[in-house]
This record gives sequence, structure tokens and C-alpha cells, in this order.
Amino acid sequence: MSRHSIRSIAVQITHTVVFKKVNLSEVFAARLGNNFKPEFKSAVKALCYETIRHYLQLEDCWLQFVDKKPKDKMVQVILTQALAENRYMQKPAHVVVNEAQNTAKKLNKKWSVALINTCLRKAVEAKDHKNSSESAHYAHPQWWIDQLKMDWPEHWQELLIANNTKAPLWIRSRSNYKTSSSDKAHSSIKNAYKIEAKDIRQDQDFIDGKISVQDASAQLAAHILQPNDKDYILDACAAPGGKTCHLLELAPNCQLDAIEQYANRAKKIDENLLRLKLKANVLLADTRQAETWFKGKKYSKILLDVPCSASGIVRRHPDIKMVRQAKELKQICKDQLDLLNSVAALLEPGGKLLYSTCSAFRQENSDQIRLFLNSHPQFSEIKLKYPFAINCEHGIQIISGREDMDGFYYCYLVKNEL
Repeated sequence: MSRHSIRSIAVQITHTVVFKKVNLSEVFAARLGNNFKPEFKSAVKALCYETIRHYLQLEDCWLQFVDKKPKDKMVQVILTQALAENRYMQKPAHVVVNEAQNTAKKLNKKWSVALINTCLRKAVEAKDHKNSSESAHYAHPQWWIDQLKMDWPEHWQELLIANNTKAPLWIRSRSNYKTSSSDKAHSSIKNAYKIEAKDIRQDQDFIDGKISVQDASAQLAAHILQPNDKDYILDACAAPGGKTCHLLELAPNCQLDAIEQYANRAKKIDENLLRLKLKANVLLADTRQAETWFKGKKYSKILLDVPCSASGIVRRHPDIKMVRQAKELKQICKDQLDLLNSVAALLEPGGKLLYSTCSAFRQENSDQIRLFLNSHPQFSEIKLKYPFAINCEHGIQIISGREDMDGFYYCYLVKNEL
């Protein structure tokens, strides 16, 4: 495949994400599949990631050099992608201008070649460009910025800046893993290491089950729950199984039910368990419909890592800020509270429940816990304290980028006997 093909496919994928609001992983699976060599797919993905990560900022730059924004959205993406290559992938100006024109021809947009040439030649030289809006400056939708300003008046800029950086590779290790001199241990989270970026699937330690890919902030879940071999644990929203496996690594003889609603995601739990030689009872079910799967024995510990806006992991998934819509938050929050109410009834007296999200929005986090505690007087909060986390009204928030971790929220609850 030629470099022109890499660019044209990347343009089409980015167009689908930005304008049709489809998750990047879904578009990659549909467009790339198993039809291309790994190095080709890697090149396409790298280009898409950088373009989408900085899309709103880069679009704002080239817009100042056209009299009218092109109606053809594919052409808009070609211009934005070319600037991403120049500014964030260090491709020479003359190369990106020429390749953008070639990409336009390949995508049957020959009419736009002159416009692309004129606009891009000016844009690549505009080193002192001043953004026309706050949204362009931070490369986030304005509603997102406004929400963070309200939720985190002292940290909103820190959050937005962190979201626009590349995430590192964190691993969770087992006792038989031998660290290298380049591995950087987390300051507080045991067995969490930041390692050099690589294709982890080809790493022998990964194949042998000595390490797993998991951000340090996500690894905190199992450490908070502190599982032991006598526990009966429910991982209520388990896919892809990272936290499930971590709990089992800490307590191999505990009894654990892992629930996932969708078969393709449940398969990933099974794959992780197999690779790590661990055992759990994986159930394909809707957690909220306990009557279809619950056998009557209540749990001593429950992990509820609810589906959320994913606003804390934008470093890893830059498409989230382009795909996610403000209007979706209301339904997301309703689903979270439904899940919380459902699993609360499955916890034995004295049992512990850990609620978590990878969101930075308070309405999904401490606001949810306040609503829950107001309607469930038998529950109370167990206060958490970590040097890298911010204490909220309820629970703790890990800010994206702190100690190079993803954004995560945790609240630990106990069910008291009334």
C-alpha cells in the first residue's frame, strides 16, 4: 500500500468519527479488519489519533486562510489531517501540502486541489496563529470545557491539557515478572509499572501471563477492595476483565462472578482469564435484571465499574471528545444509578461496594453517590485517602495526567445492619 493510501483511509476514518459520531475503535475494525499489514494499520491509526486529538485547534488554524469553509466535509478533514502531520508528526511542510493534494485526487476531490494548495501553504507557515475560541485553544467542545470549569474550577485547565497528550503504557505485574532498568514503578500502587511503548501482544512476558496492560489508576480498584480467598465477589460490569483478573491475582481462591451484557465483550474476559490461568464464573447477563442470573447467595464484595462518559481517558481515546454529546449524560447517569440500586440489594450486611468510573464529571461521580446515600440509609462511605487523588464530597478523583495516570473516580461503601 502506498503512503497515499494510508492518508486517504485515515481521512475516511476520521471523517466517520468527527461527522458521523462513530467510535474510533468501531471504525478501525470495520475499515481495517485483517486486510492490511500491521505496520500499515499502525500508520493509519497514528495519523487518525493525532488528527482527532487536535482536530478543533487545527481546523481553526486553516479556516483563517479560506474565504468560506468548504461544504465538502472530506476536504475539511484533508486540510486538518495535513496540519496534524506537520505540527504533531514533524512532517515537512512541502511534503504535507503535496500529499494532501494527492489524497484529494485519490478521494475524487480534484476540484479542491487548488484550494488545498493555497490554504495549506499559508497554514503551515502560520506559527503564531491565535485561536479564535476557547474550544479551538483547548481542542475540546465548548460544552465539555464549561462542564469542567463548573466541576473543577481550580483544575479544569490541567484536565484539558492532559487530555491532549499521549498516554503512556502502564502494566500490572505478577511476582514472576523481572523488571528492567527502564521500568518506572508507581509511587504508591504496588506492581504498577510505566514501561516503554511497544506492541505488548508480542512481548513474551505478556504471552506468559506475567504482565497485563492496565493503567495505574484502574489498578487501584483491586487494592481498595483487598480481596481474600474467603470472599464471594461480584464484578458487576466486568469486560474486558482487567479488574476481574487483578482481583483473582490477589486472591486466587476467592469465588468471583463476572457479569457482562454483550457476548463480544464477555469473550474478552474469557481470553484474559485464559492467558493469566485464572478462573471466574463469567455470566452473560444484564446486571440490572438480577432475577435472570442471581442465585440467592449475597456477595461480600462488589465492584461496580459503571459505563460512563469516559471523560477521564481521553488521552487514550481522543475520539471520545468528538463523539460524546452533552445530551447523552442524562441517560448515562440514569443507567449508572439503576446499576447502583440493583447491585446494592445483592450485598450482604457488612459487605463492601466499590463504585468507580473513568469520568471527570461530578454528575457521574460524587453527585451519584449523594443521591444513592440519600435513598439507602443502610449504606455509609468508607473514606479513601491517596496522595495522588483529590477528596470529593464523596469518594476520590484522580485527575487525568496526575503521576501520568488516567482520570478515575472511586467511592467505597459499606452496607450496615439496620
